[in-house]
Amino acid sequence: MIKIRNFPENARITFLGSIFKDHKNSEWNIHIGLENHYNQLPDYEKYMVKHARFSNMPLLAKNRRFNQTKDVPSYNESIITIQIDDFNNWKITTNKSGQYIFSYIVSDLKGTHKDIQIHLPHIELARVLFFHNAYLSKAALDQRKLTTEYYIVPEEHQTIIHVHEFCRFPPNQYDSVGMRRLLSWILLDTEARASYESISKHFSIEQVKTKTQTFWNFNFTPPSLRGAEITMKVYFSEKSQQYYVNEIIGIANLPTDISNEVIFCSPKFTVKNSYEKTGGNSGGRPSSNDEPTIDDEKEADSDQRFTTIESPKITMSLASPFGTKKATLKRSGKKGIPDHNNDIDVLPDHGVGTGEATIFGEIGRGEFENVQDESDDLEFLMKRFEAFKVMVEQFASQHRIQPIINIHKLPAVNRSKLHRTHDGNPRCIIEVQFNFQSKKIVILEIDTSDNLKPLSTLIVKISDTNAWNAHFPTFQKQVVKRSLRWPTAKSLQDIGIRKTFNHPRNLAEMTESDEEFKNWGRRLEDALLSLS
Repeated sequence: MIKIRNFPENARITFLGSIFKDHKNSEWNIHIGLENHYNQLPDYEKYMVKHARFSNMPLLAKNRRFNQTKDVPSYNESIITIQIDDFNNWKITTNKSGQYIFSYIVSDLKGTHKDIQIHLPHIELARVLFFHNAYLSKAALDQRKLTTEYYIVPEEHQTIIHVHEFCRFPPNQYDSVGMRRLLSWILLDTEARASYESISKHFSIEQVKTKTQTFWNFNFTPPSLRGAEITMKVYFSEKSQQYYVNEIIGIANLPTDISNEVIFCSPKFTVKNSYEKTGGNSGGRPSSNDEPTIDDEKEADSDQRFTTIESPKITMSLASPFGTKKATLKRSGKKGIPDHNNDIDVLPDHGVGTGEATIFGEIGRGEFENVQDESDDLEFLMKRFEAFKVMVEQFASQHRIQPIINIHKLPAVNRSKLHRTHDGNPRCIIEVQFNFQSKKIVILEIDTSDNLKPLSTLIVKISDTNAWNAHFPTFQKQVVKRSLRWPTAKSLQDIGIRKTFNHPRNLAEMTESDEEFKNWGRRLEDALLSLS
């Protein structure tokens, strides 16, 4: 449940209005039309205009409800998905209150709605493309922000992004692969960067000042988004016979011109002891009984850690996903062991602020987490197993067998973080199936590229392929539960017979011509022959 102080119970957003700032204050706000759910009220009490800080934009979509105390019937809307040919072709208009709108005739991909007139507010498209946390929302109004806080060094096979020490982007969000990809896209993609920076350009030129306040109707230049598929909640007006977008809930096939791996570097980064069980909340995430209330009347305390504000997820996927990493500085205790105690912070049940934090603040710092990355990234994740894959394929070629090679992302299990590597990327397991001398064989290898712990390659001689395939999801969960150790022989006794063999040393630096690489293939053959 999303809670904002000073909003009525069960309030529904009816419109987003002008962005404004009182001359005596530094924070920008946005006018919000709200509907009070109590039907018996007269219109002057049922409908009202409130405001919230612009930093709350990740939450602010038309028709969303806040401070819910009961289930309220859903509003009249339907969900459609359209494919974008080019946003530059969309017509730009304004509504009665002066807010900018994209308009176009479209058809949904299912063919249910053909040649319909649709209207999409500028601010909703920008919210979904860019405003995924308070930092990105606030920074959009500052022309200098990205240039001063990020220094980009392109290299032949990778791009290094140096994060300046004074950068206010929440450090814990660099742990999220989805957020790293989104930030990389904004910083490095030509169209995305130009579109994001167009917000501050329009803002500086178009704002209007009165004696007490400065106003601006949100406006920006969108990226073309050619080929992207946008899923949205729309409202059909019987009066105009046209469709109006309330909220975008997903963007698939987002185009990008980024091809190299992106590495974020900062002196503030530390290796969290994420692989130990904890007795309390870690990383500032509230428990289900400790949901923060956004309080725009108070300043956040810059000395407090960030609290994650759960909000509706927006699914996003790139047309061409790329890898991202976080270059970390290890914070260690005795003998190089990460100091677990430094990574734990239980927050009190106070409100949180999303505005600029100060040393004089009274409440905790809040940050949104609403981007859900659904890019198909298995292809580049396969590169981590390149040497293993070459060894298996050479063995298969020598023995004229046809291996079936699949890569899987290890599942999240309970509170374990081992399904991800230290850099936040999915930890994968590669599975190879083939027949060898009338034996059904499965070979398994786990990505330990973060040097968490050594793990031998596992061979399982199975009796029934269908039984193995049915058991494999459980097998993967057992691997995570056992802290990246293979399931025991006893647990596999109904499935097959297991055997392990070791990797070569210096695997990452090895070439096919190395004698140790050739010995690796021989050890595989010896292990297979030893299975009765």
